[in-house]
Amino acid sequence: MAQKYYVGLDMGTASVGYAVTDDKYNIIKRHGKALWGVNLFKTADTAEERRVFRTARRRNDRRKQRMELLQEIFAEEISKEDAGFYQRMKESKYWFEDKRDINGKQPELPYTLFADEGFSDKEYHEKFPTIFHLRNTLVNEWTQKYDIRLVYLALHHIIKHRGHFLFEGKQMYEVTDFRNTFEAFCQVAADNDIEISVDEDKLRDIEDLLKSRHKSKTTKKQELGKIIAGADKQKKALAALLTGCTVKLSEIFADKLLDEAEKNKISFSDSNYDEYITDIEETLAERFVLITAGKALYDWAVLSDILEDSKFLSEAKVKIYEKHKDDLRSLKQLLKTRADEYKKVFGLPEKQANYSAYIGMVKKNGKKVPIDKKSTRADFYSFLKKILDKMIFEDDSERKIAQEILRKIENETFLPKQIISDNGVIPYQLHEAELNLILKNAALYYPFLEKKDEDGYTNIEKIQSIFKFRIPYYVGPLNTYHSDKGGNSWAVRKQPGKIYPWNFDEKIDAEESAKNFIERMTNKCTYLVGKDVLPKESLLYSKFMVLNELNNLRIDGEKVSVEIKQDIYENVFKKYQRVTGKKVKDFLIRSGVITREHELSGFDQNFKSSLKSYHDIKQIAGNVNLSQNQKEDIIRDITIFADSQKMLKKRIKIKYPQLSDKQVSQLAAKKYTGWGRFSREFLENVESVETETGEILNIISALWETNENLMQLLSNRYDYLAEIKRMNEEVEDKSEVVTYDDVRELYVSPAVKRPIWQTLKIVEEISKIMGEKPTRIFVEMAREPGQKGDVKVSRKTKLLELYRACKKEVPELYENLVNEDDNRLRSDKLYLYYTQMGRCMYSNEIIDIEDLFTNRYDIDHIYPQSKVMDDSLDNRVLVKRELNSSKTDTFPVPKEYMDKSKSLWDMLRHKELITKEKYFRLTRRDGFSENELSGFIARQLVETRQSTKAVTQLITKVYPDSEIVYAKANAVSEFRKKFELLKVRSVNDYHHAKDAYLNIVVGNTYYVKFTKDAAWFVRNNPGRTYNLKKMFEKETVRRGDETAWIPGKDGTIKTVKRIMKKNNILFTRKAYEVKGGLFKQQIMKKGKGQIPIKNSAIDNRLCQKEKYGAYNKARGAYFMLVESTDKNGKRIRTLEVVPVYLVKEMEKSEDAAIRYCIEKLGLVNPDIRLEKIKIDSLFNVDGFKMHLSSRNGQQLVFKGAEQLILDAESQKILKKTGKICADYKINKNVNISEKMELTDDMLIRLYDIFLLKLRDTIYKIRLSKQYETLKYKRNNFIKLSILEKCIIIEEILHVFQCNIVNANLTIINDGKGKDAGKIQLMYRLSNYHKIELINQSITGFYEQVIDLKTI
Repeated sequence: MAQKYYVGLDMGTASVGYAVTDDKYNIIKRHGKALWGVNLFKTADTAEERRVFRTARRRNDRRKQRMELLQEIFAEEISKEDAGFYQRMKESKYWFEDKRDINGKQPELPYTLFADEGFSDKEYHEKFPTIFHLRNTLVNEWTQKYDIRLVYLALHHIIKHRGHFLFEGKQMYEVTDFRNTFEAFCQVAADNDIEISVDEDKLRDIEDLLKSRHKSKTTKKQELGKIIAGADKQKKALAALLTGCTVKLSEIFADKLLDEAEKNKISFSDSNYDEYITDIEETLAERFVLITAGKALYDWAVLSDILEDSKFLSEAKVKIYEKHKDDLRSLKQLLKTRADEYKKVFGLPEKQANYSAYIGMVKKNGKKVPIDKKSTRADFYSFLKKILDKMIFEDDSERKIAQEILRKIENETFLPKQIISDNGVIPYQLHEAELNLILKNAALYYPFLEKKDEDGYTNIEKIQSIFKFRIPYYVGPLNTYHSDKGGNSWAVRKQPGKIYPWNFDEKIDAEESAKNFIERMTNKCTYLVGKDVLPKESLLYSKFMVLNELNNLRIDGEKVSVEIKQDIYENVFKKYQRVTGKKVKDFLIRSGVITREHELSGFDQNFKSSLKSYHDIKQIAGNVNLSQNQKEDIIRDITIFADSQKMLKKRIKIKYPQLSDKQVSQLAAKKYTGWGRFSREFLENVESVETETGEILNIISALWETNENLMQLLSNRYDYLAEIKRMNEEVEDKSEVVTYDDVRELYVSPAVKRPIWQTLKIVEEISKIMGEKPTRIFVEMAREPGQKGDVKVSRKTKLLELYRACKKEVPELYENLVNEDDNRLRSDKLYLYYTQMGRCMYSNEIIDIEDLFTNRYDIDHIYPQSKVMDDSLDNRVLVKRELNSSKTDTFPVPKEYMDKSKSLWDMLRHKELITKEKYFRLTRRDGFSENELSGFIARQLVETRQSTKAVTQLITKVYPDSEIVYAKANAVSEFRKKFELLKVRSVNDYHHAKDAYLNIVVGNTYYVKFTKDAAWFVRNNPGRTYNLKKMFEKETVRRGDETAWIPGKDGTIKTVKRIMKKNNILFTRKAYEVKGGLFKQQIMKKGKGQIPIKNSAIDNRLCQKEKYGAYNKARGAYFMLVESTDKNGKRIRTLEVVPVYLVKEMEKSEDAAIRYCIEKLGLVNPDIRLEKIKIDSLFNVDGFKMHLSSRNGQQLVFKGAEQLILDAESQKILKKTGKICADYKINKNVNISEKMELTDDMLIRLYDIFLLKLRDTIYKIRLSKQYETLKYKRNNFIKLSILEKCIIIEEILHVFQCNIVNANLTIINDGKGKDAGKIQLMYRLSNYHKIELINQSITGFYEQVIDLKTI
């Protein structure tokens, strides 16, 4: 008979813990090995870094291609004038002695561009100091024929630096017009309920103010605030935003919750703006469109500042050059009689941000030398201002010069530069205007520009096409060679042949390519397999979002009727694009449903969802007869092609000829971004019977006809989940084979895909070991780093922020809070005391803080713990003990409590001291429905996260007969607390396996008690009480002949505690080969670096590191075992690194690898014994196991693989020291309270245990040096304070941990020992008695041992 067994899984982003038990929770053994273990692996990257490099590489390649095409067009004409011109440009990167002319010889003169008699580089730069001087000359009407090489250089610069394409398809006047930009901003502001209205005079005033060069940002902010804001705080915040000042997001959107975001401030003028704007976009979601519109207006002001009154960009840049020249002359005149100050400003910068650092150049021995570390304009201004402020002027003219310089510094106009980051706001239209004029002027003197080729294109048309051409993102890579082999290409060709910018439309079918693109890029539905999701702004999806939010609406805690909900939808949401709580309340008052005194809840001040696209289409094309499907098709096209106005207009025009040109342009101007989570089929085709009426409703209809939100509809009261399962089974792949392709196709991040694949392989190997498939598999997956909930804000900081607004009302409370220690506020009682403004939440009476920690006050759970395991602050209140006792486990909160305290709750909600969820729970008047009760249980049984669903779908596919059960982390955590099963992550990695084991115990108990159907349990046990909190205390959990839990100290917990004390756990690491970046991207200075810029086979001149520098820090891909002859003629074995940049070459043939060993490594008679030893491979060196990490010089660097085992008492101490050290990182003045119960003797005892571990156990083999340190520095440790002892204990722990974090023992070791515990071995393996490579299977059950000394 097959053995019944369970598998528990604990999945993290860098680990998988697993456990295999019988049905009595005993760990199963096979061949003497206990089947539970930990597999660690490197966290998968998000591919963002590779994408950044790939994008940069493609951008550079395409720029290079543009230059080559331009060069081809001018080649014949330039060769008539100067055959060596292109060659000199190409050779400009070389030192003079390395340059070669067209004949392959060293040129006579060291010039880069011009070598004519009477016109060399020197004369060229005198005539045209910058490229903008040349462009400005050629853009104006020609009075003579200019050298063709000058024309080429000007066009070369324009095409190389062509500006951004954000306004693609717009005319020049549209880009530079203030009115259009300002009105677009005002429209977006109005969509966010911020009405900005100005008359013509004020509009001109705003335009003049924003482009003023004579006012500081602060002055502009104040003046703009007066014009558009008055006393309105939101509009004042917008004034600050538009003028480049720093402003809080919470002030812009009047939403205090935004203060909790990791990045909660923004400034368009911030030099780091581009680095954090993506985070802000994620935080704001659809509200980010206001920031985008504001940035467009700010960019307009920056562009106006650059152009000033100039007609052309080059003219403006020439003026900047002249202004810099004049300012520099003034500064030098002021400092020429002050030698010390002059040297500080113009000399070689040390730490100061002087002029040399500002321009990135300094004169050294009469030559201009570049400076590595440049300073910002702000730092330079600050530095110069300090010098000028200290200077004493006796001469009035000098004083006036200094005052004028300081005024310009204040206005940020002193010593302007041509090349600045603000150039990023320049659109291509400005460069295009100059390009066209230069070509027009040149064509009068150079007929070849207007000459047509065999296809009818002139060279002018070709150059214009080169300038404007961009491969549309919906066409993708043009090389379709691998498209039929699964390659990343979907372009459809019309004709064969080479594609140029000017024949692109003839060669590529953009429409068909766009269709392919749509099919590729659309995400898939969360619930229905293979179904495409709807655009976020889809009419259907918008309706879903509004109804899902609106169905939570309550009046005085009671749900509104379906009819009222529908009235609000029809008369408020369909009337206003953005709906606020005030608009809903006003409508209900006008309708006679409520009075002003009634309280609305269930939403957060304003509704987050809206019918934006409904309003847009109604406003733009309301007079045109469009069907619902046609409107949805337009919205879909806008979502996909919003960044390509040309394609979008073309598609809308062809599909809907009944729309006017103006309507097409208005629709194409809309920016719809993002996709929803559900498909049309999910919302319209998934049906269930409404139990009360017997009516069949799809999901969108049910949202309309009931007051249930989606999660309630998907509960077991309805049959939607069963219907979803049935629909998915119809399209499911019935095979039981899963490959990595199945994992790759999952819509989860790479950081989740890796643990999923590792998990599948672990379960597969367990099945192989056991000889059959598991009965049940319990799955628990940790949250990804960076998911919601990771942001930690100090409790004190959060409270102080909120209290500042009301400190005048409660000055004593505010004063107490200011003086509170951050650590004391970790006490939930004290924290709740402050969030309740020092009052009892049920009686509204003042709490005497002196009695707070006595038995007079309790923390009560609003939703009883017996029904829902919610121990969050949103579910807890501080109350008088007698009120808590009389309330018992009832819900809702008794009416008499509400009558006394409702005014307090209202005030706390208004001041945002309690959340909307807490307020909702307190004010709610209806009890729990059967549906909710089952939902509370289901939360312990059902997983909603996409990542966990994904892995269970794949496990179900491979193991269709195994029951898949979700294990919830919070349930396991509660179980650990209840039975004092300590977990100290820092001691070892075994906690992953032990969590997997507890997932079986806790998950199986819930599963057996409630089955998968919590609603069935509630329906079939009417009136029966159940207590989730006490489930493991008194009740035997049994169903049929299966017993999952026996209470009592001699019950099931006895087995669990016995198992949890064991440490016979298997430990493995995933060995891997390094791929990706070849070396550090920054080229080192001449004479430095390891890897030449170019391979000698490509360019042996750039191999000269002493002249041209080199790349540094070549990344190692893996190791190889090589035997060679040392200088004494003895054969030795070494581990050698194989660099990533040589992997392909070396893997082609063994000869290449041998050549590398001889030429690069200098080995004599090398013989490769093992071709590949991956990073993190397991080694056994003289009995001590460790994982190979890297090589540093002649040292091999390892991570330990021997897990530390400590007794329970020591682990309790470490739990406390870890908490103290975590607090210390946040607050250096941390106080250790008496409640910690931590003494000097405890810490000294733990120190001595560590000493014994290093002396008497396996650690003595590799870590004996650390034993000597700790032994002789014990007295130093004893003299430390408790805090310092805690810090050192945590550092000593690093010595034992199986990672590459080293211990810092400098506090006790006289300033030495910063990298204590670092495991390093000589790369010569002959020095060791025994050295083995151990290849492990993924569970560690199977091993292959290779003796590296004999193989």
